[in-house]
Amino acid sequence: SHARTVVARLVGRAHLARRSLAFDASGARVSPEAVAGAVAELRERGVEVVDSADSDDAARRVALASRDFYWYSPKLKRELRGMKGDALVVARSEADVVNAAGVAARREVPLTPRGAGTGNYGQAVPTRGGIVLDLSPMDQIVSFDARDGIVRARAGINLARLEEETRKEGWELRQHPSTRRTATLGGFVAGGSTGVGAMVHGGLAEDGAVLGLRVVTAEPSPRTLELRGRDVFPVVHAYGTNGVVTEVEVPLARAQPWWDGAYAFNTLGDAAKFALELGEAPAIVAREVSVHQSPTFARELAHTALGGMLRDVGAGSRHVVLAQMAKPSLGPARRLAKDNDGDVCFEPSRSEDLALGIPLYEYAWNHTTLHALKRDKSVTYLQAAMMPGKALDLVSAVERRYDVDELVQHLEVVRFGGGIGFASLALLRPGTDAEAAVGKVEEVMRWHEENDILVFNPHTHVLEDGGMKQTDWAQLGFKSGADPNGVLNPGKMRAWEEGKATTEASDPRGSFSAAYRLAQSDGASANKDSNQKPNPNSTEERANEETNEESNRTNEASNAAHTTTTREMKMSRLWSEWTTEDFATADLGDAVAVLPLGATEAHGPHLPLGVDSMHNAALLARALELVRHDVRVLALPPLDIGVSCEHGGFAGTVGITPETAATQWEEIGSCVARAGIRKLILYNSHGGNHALAEVVARRLRLKHRMIAALALNLAMDVDGCAASLFPEDELRFGIHGGGLETSVMMHLRPELVDAGKALNFASSANTPRTKGKTLQRHATGFGVKTGWASQDLNPHGVVGDAADASCAKGAKLVESSALGLARLIEEMHATCADEWTGTAPLYPPQGTDEEF
Repeated sequence: SHARTVVARLVGRAHLARRSLAFDASGARVSPEAVAGAVAELRERGVEVVDSADSDDAARRVALASRDFYWYSPKLKRELRGMKGDALVVARSEADVVNAAGVAARREVPLTPRGAGTGNYGQAVPTRGGIVLDLSPMDQIVSFDARDGIVRARAGINLARLEEETRKEGWELRQHPSTRRTATLGGFVAGGSTGVGAMVHGGLAEDGAVLGLRVVTAEPSPRTLELRGRDVFPVVHAYGTNGVVTEVEVPLARAQPWWDGAYAFNTLGDAAKFALELGEAPAIVAREVSVHQSPTFARELAHTALGGMLRDVGAGSRHVVLAQMAKPSLGPARRLAKDNDGDVCFEPSRSEDLALGIPLYEYAWNHTTLHALKRDKSVTYLQAAMMPGKALDLVSAVERRYDVDELVQHLEVVRFGGGIGFASLALLRPGTDAEAAVGKVEEVMRWHEENDILVFNPHTHVLEDGGMKQTDWAQLGFKSGADPNGVLNPGKMRAWEEGKATTEASDPRGSFSAAYRLAQSDGASANKDSNQKPNPNSTEERANEETNEESNRTNEASNAAHTTTTREMKMSRLWSEWTTEDFATADLGDAVAVLPLGATEAHGPHLPLGVDSMHNAALLARALELVRHDVRVLALPPLDIGVSCEHGGFAGTVGITPETAATQWEEIGSCVARAGIRKLILYNSHGGNHALAEVVARRLRLKHRMIAALALNLAMDVDGCAASLFPEDELRFGIHGGGLETSVMMHLRPELVDAGKALNFASSANTPRTKGKTLQRHATGFGVKTGWASQDLNPHGVVGDAADASCAKGAKLVESSALGLARLIEEMHATCADEWTGTAPLYPPQGTDEEF
């Protein structure tokens, strides 16, 4: 029963493969004007963009990035040929992804994410033009738990390189596609379904195959979601239609020194039986087992190195089983082959020695089809599932129905739930006439479905019509919140195009009643906009549609268990999203709290009053994205009104007295200490707060023995970023609304900047009369300076060369400053509060027992 459930989620109901499209999957192509506007804005934001309009070379590069291996299918070859994007975004950081998603959503330009483009269904083909988002440069390992075997990496990391790194510590990927040497981790999770290792661990649809995802939404102000546990299901194998995957966390398996073996049989039934017994034998450790019906290696794969080796030993025209096993399993496998009237073709060899010419797995899965296509362009393939318990009968049924000139069976041993069965990737020979070939393929799929063989239709680029799972209310509801304008890979999700789901009730393992873990959010729900499509996954809507009481009870029990799991694995970094139970039970010994201190005050004629609070929130959000996954950090709700008395002479300024601010900040710090956290960052964006915050930090140190760090956000740039962008005088005197803050706002909120009023607001503290004098109106550090009001420095109330600002400078400064905060958080997390504050004074006062 469990196996059926898993396969149903993998392939959907069989009738979907026969369903004709009710919507135009290609749709209208985006206008050149919309693309040009998006390209210009992204370039202004410092994002690398290749525009096909720039040159012939650029056009070729964009066209190349718009392709995948859809040409495996004669139907997709006809439907998708010539479809391409208009521009290519080269994403080197999550900030680039956020920028691309935000611009695409605001300008309603299609955005198609891609990894290495090794999919076979047109997953990465932009059917409506627009922007292709290349994630392959995002190839870093974020964290690696070498003790328990868990790795988290950026979406663009190459699978072979990732496994090379984990093998250094004795771990390997649980599963990977046959395109391991070129595919990316994010591409496999978002566009693939299973592969090598599936006979042990099942496919990506199994609960636990993917532990966590980091996903950027396509909204005018994109959010970054942290999904864990079953919350990952709407994004896994969804072709990037409902979020851009930027990080993936997966469990690993203990690495083995694998060996490759080949076994030949006189009948297909004996070969298939041997393969299943290999997968079921408890003492045999195998990672990959595939069955190839004769004459695969005498005809379709005769040109390969392995085809020649089998021919040389007289096995080329026999049925062949390929197996990757641990060395101690070679003897039992040999004896098991003999029990099934089979022979070892040649002595097994270490996988790493490449005795077969290429890795064994490159003769398996969809690489079998690729090799066949190199020899005969008319060959195509099928994807189907033969269920545990009746797989052998189904293999025999296919063999009786189809001559090898029509269909040659290729079977992969796969674990479906708790049983062993076959994934069938049969090679089809439908002929050279394109129209007739499509009809023949559809006839073969129809026969399979009618004979209880579930079909994964590889001849459609529409998600529900042949992907890993059908779309239900939960996935449609997820997309409604994550991509309200439908710009992500449009034309691929039927439910979105038709405005309804294909199932009346959600699989409970695919429901998302648990709150999404937001690393970057104001806490508002994605579905609060009344103009958006209703969320069909809400409790009220679902209750109206589910009438079966037994189903309801099952779903409720599943959701209750799910809620517990979500709480236990909570990854939110926002203080206000935790429950009181979370704070009472969590390990907070090394946790770091961040209190954002901003201001609402005049920033001259060119900037809004909320500058300090806006860029403080943005830098903090980006820093939380950059902080290592294993670091516990909690951002408190921001304080957007601060000490702004120096700007009180300008209209709109809202401030509180230093006495009120000091009391508020200190009492909040005391609450943090009472929660059990002794590390606090006063993350400040306003100079008027700074001196007072230093006093408060010292009070918290004395009162609670806290590490209370004071950090000025734009002064935390790393590697001299600000110094490389702005002249020295601007860094010293451009303290309010000048080149730095204006550049940052041009990057973050360009619609709020009046560039025509951004002038060089010179400071009266930087004139020939004041240079060399002891008496200064304003100075850095501990030098002589007077108390000042902002009009004393410039009558506009701002100081600095705002005319020299640019969006590109702002983008660099934001990223560098956020990285500086991330480093501070990680360093504080690694610092022992007792050691930091544990030095006792040598000469304490005698009249008190107070600790210092």
